[in-house]
Amino acid sequence: MSTSIAELLPFITALSSADKLRLVQLVLTQLVQEEPIEVPEAQQPPPFDPHPFFGISHQPKQVIDDYLASTREGWL
Repeated sequence: MSTSIAELLPFITALSSADKLRLVQLVLTQLVQEEPIEVPEAQQPPPFDPHPFFGISHQPKQVIDDYLASTREGWL
């Protein structure tokens, strides 16, 4: 039995918000069981060294912002 999404939409829109979230949870659980998701290991950024940013070798704000942005990329 193959049901199209267009046929299911009226039933889904009639569901409460809680039931819609439960439906999403059930569908995602089923997808994970069918096709396990491979999550790549996050690369560890180098440890923060404050010396280049303070004192005699003071860096402009843009350099600091670029560094912080590059270290946050792995968090997303």
